[in-house]
Amino acid sequence: MTRPDTVTSIHGNQYRLGQELGRGGQGAVFAVEGGRLAVKLLRDRSARAREALRDQLAMVGRLPLENLAVARPIELLRPPHVGYVMELYTGMVSLRALLRPPKTATSIVQWYFDMGGLRRRLRLLARTAEVLSQLHGRGLVYVDPSPHNVFVSEDRGAVEVRLIDTDNLRTATAAGRALYTPGYGAPEVVTQTGIPSSLSDAHAFAVIAFETLALVHPLLGDAVRDGAPEMEEQALAGRLPWIDDENDDSNRSSDGIPRNIVLSAALRDDFQRTFGPGLRTPSERPGLSRWAEHLHRAADRTVICPGCSGTFFYDKKDCPWCEAPRPSFIIAAVLLWDPQRLRRDKGGVLDSAPGVVRKSSGKPRVVDAVALSDGETVDLTERITHGTSRRTPRLRVSFVEDRLTLEALDGERWRLVSSDGRRERYLASRPLDVTVGDTGAAWVVHSGPPDQLHRVIRFDLRRGGNR
Repeated sequence: MTRPDTVTSIHGNQYRLGQELGRGGQGAVFAVEGGRLAVKLLRDRSARAREALRDQLAMVGRLPLENLAVARPIELLRPPHVGYVMELYTGMVSLRALLRPPKTATSIVQWYFDMGGLRRRLRLLARTAEVLSQLHGRGLVYVDPSPHNVFVSEDRGAVEVRLIDTDNLRTATAAGRALYTPGYGAPEVVTQTGIPSSLSDAHAFAVIAFETLALVHPLLGDAVRDGAPEMEEQALAGRLPWIDDENDDSNRSSDGIPRNIVLSAALRDDFQRTFGPGLRTPSERPGLSRWAEHLHRAADRTVICPGCSGTFFYDKKDCPWCEAPRPSFIIAAVLLWDPQRLRRDKGGVLDSAPGVVRKSSGKPRVVDAVALSDGETVDLTERITHGTSRRTPRLRVSFVEDRLTLEALDGERWRLVSSDGRRERYLASRPLDVTVGDTGAAWVVHSGPPDQLHRVIRFDLRRGGNR
């Protein structure tokens, strides 16, 4: 498809096209010069295609898309072009920029870091999964997830996400063409044995996530790369094992970043379910809400290497990127406070008393955890402090050497209890410094009153190089 210099909308607005932003099975998307807009041009210029697009956009306009991070269609184009104008967000680039290093890159690892490293990739993917999960929660299917349709912050210190190319959105019960971007279609969509659904969206997302983290396609191993063209068709149709199949190594890949570096245990299990039994049985695939939860938790559990500035999971003794010893860091361990916790006294009698919920081993049950590297400031959102899905920052935590600084971000008072449970104080308008030693911080933070079930945040110091 050749890019025209200008296009005109049905309302007579003229748009000069800039760079190509993405290209898929239907056509291509171009930025509009000098504005926060983009234009999607379809390859098919027939009157039938124009009529179908008009009907589709009219339907999309009636969908419940309020407060979702998706680019809404604005107006159709005038002949001879078939397409439409959509919103575009400034300061954002296609996620495909994180999938393949440019030819000018001299080091893949350094390029990986320069694009934000492991932590940022995990967070961007978590945000993408959240948006798709919100669509599914409203009874909608995105239909054609691909890296071309996911836009992320160009600023490598930011993690905002928007979905574009939303003309294929439909309700989960609506009929329609089985559209997909080659390489990302679920097997049942590729083979036309099923229709687009939330679970086909989940397959496409899992491919995007695996490529973004490991820099290799999960279905295209060495056997496919070195085989006949038909091998790729079989792989994408789900007829070959995926590259990390637990029971079949016939399609292993010699490419990509080792999975133990970029995937948590929960993510490895999610990928095994998606590309193992999930290739043939869509109901085996994890949903997008599960992906969002596990990706956020993985990002929360990364620390910054002072040697190479890469991020890695804190359960590793050394940095897997440069082998430098793991630095000291803080774990904000999230526990549950139960005002009527059941326990047995020394005589074996079952009793009720307020306290932290514990496992059968007697150790506190940790429901969430966030790592802070030395010199780092982290805003704990309501997802961590209160266990909701909201991203509202509630508590700012800074860690420098052996001292924490806590700052309330919501205008409320936070109750702090001494580690021995004998004293209380409150965090309100002024930041509060808290010392941290080998036994942890002197104070723990409570997110609710003592007579209600709530979360408690305990700060533990992990010395460098120790597991």
